[in-house]
Amino acid sequence: MSETRTSSSSAHARSRFRRRSNDTLGIAWLHGEFHAAVFRRQSLVRAWTCSETVDTLPAFEAAFDAATAAVDFSGVEVFLILAHEQFVHQPEQAPPFSEAAARSYLRGRVERFEKEHGPVLWVSQRMASVRQDAAYLLHMLPAAFYDGINSLLLARRFDLTRVLPASVPLQLVLESGGVAKGQPVLLAAATGSTTAVLAAKADAEALFSRTLQAGWDRDPARLGVELNRSLLYAKQQFGVAMNRVCLLGAADAATRAELQARCGEDRTIDVVASSPTDWLHAVARLSARHPVNLVAGYLGRKRRNQLIRRSLIAACWLGIAVLGLDAWATTLRTQEARMRLEELGANQAAMYQRRAELIARNQTMDTQRRFIAQVDEERVPSVPGKLLAYVASVIPQTVALTEFQCRHDPATARWRFRLEGRVDGDEETAHDLLTSLQRQLTRSVFQARFDDTARVIVPVSIAADALPDSQRFAVEGGLFEN
Repeated sequence: MSETRTSSSSAHARSRFRRRSNDTLGIAWLHGEFHAAVFRRQSLVRAWTCSETVDTLPAFEAAFDAATAAVDFSGVEVFLILAHEQFVHQPEQAPPFSEAAARSYLRGRVERFEKEHGPVLWVSQRMASVRQDAAYLLHMLPAAFYDGINSLLLARRFDLTRVLPASVPLQLVLESGGVAKGQPVLLAAATGSTTAVLAAKADAEALFSRTLQAGWDRDPARLGVELNRSLLYAKQQFGVAMNRVCLLGAADAATRAELQARCGEDRTIDVVASSPTDWLHAVARLSARHPVNLVAGYLGRKRRNQLIRRSLIAACWLGIAVLGLDAWATTLRTQEARMRLEELGANQAAMYQRRAELIARNQTMDTQRRFIAQVDEERVPSVPGKLLAYVASVIPQTVALTEFQCRHDPATARWRFRLEGRVDGDEETAHDLLTSLQRQLTRSVFQARFDDTARVIVPVSIAADALPDSQRFAVEGGLFEN
């Protein structure tokens, strides 16, 4: 075994670079026996059996190294069918209220067990029950024992994905063994130095499971007595008459005769050619989420932890990348600023000269702007022309202007105007036209205000004995005063 272990260590060192994820290694560790098989896409590739007794973790490590070398395992995933004195199987009756209540009750039973024996990994397997309570079979493995197996696999970069009790492959063999649906059968399988017994119906929940400290190759008489007790127990507790006993393995005629004599002539004793390799093949088809997988919860937590760890690593790398990009952008900005500063330093004299030119230009423009503003402020508005145009537009043709004055008084900042002219017609007509003109100028934009004392209407005579045919007028006033 030591030479095999040395060669397997070098093989493992080489296989780290050529592992294929579709290869799976199955291990059956059954009370001293060690069987290994490699499966690729659920098809058996090669198998190996250890010729020595494997009952401790050091012996398991040596056998495992020899197995991986012998079968040339190049994968990562490993599953284990375990039947060991450390692996405890305890039947329990739980309240039938709900799955949550039953699991809470079973957890309490496990905690009580842990107070005496230390931490364990556990899983419950639902069993058939004829009472109102729900029947379960608790599978409990000490955490230290599991850690020992898992640590030596992790050291070799293998991943233990399934740990199953022997009752699971036995039930799989029953379902695929051609047994009629609903027919009760008592299975007995050699598991190393012990015999695993499973009472079940095809396509139904198992009734009970036992581990007998006897084998049909060493003490068939004792095994026959225990099998007969199991048959009587099934009849008394479940009301099931089992008339068929299946021996999974090899049994000669003398062994069958001894078992037939102990179990009764009315019962059929069948021998089914089934080996641990066949059990491994059946289990290889199961998912890692199988309800009786002892490490399913651990694997779920492991996947969550891996996801969290990978998320944190990704976030850290993303943060490092962002910091790197920021540092790179800062460096680019610093280089650009330095280059710009150097360019400004080289053009400093020209820029100062340009600055002086711009200052002189701005001063000139300010002077011109102030001059324009002053001229604009001091310029007299073109009121006279606009007023004359307006008066010319509103007076009738019978009125003729002879004099027009409009001036601005800087002292009072007021506009004054004077209109003189002639009206063709009598005095009354001249009075009406002049009144209409005053009203229009008062309501216009010029807002004229007339001096009543300055209004004069004088008739114009042509002959001494003739009536006047025109009137002269003169009016004065101010603008923009209303």
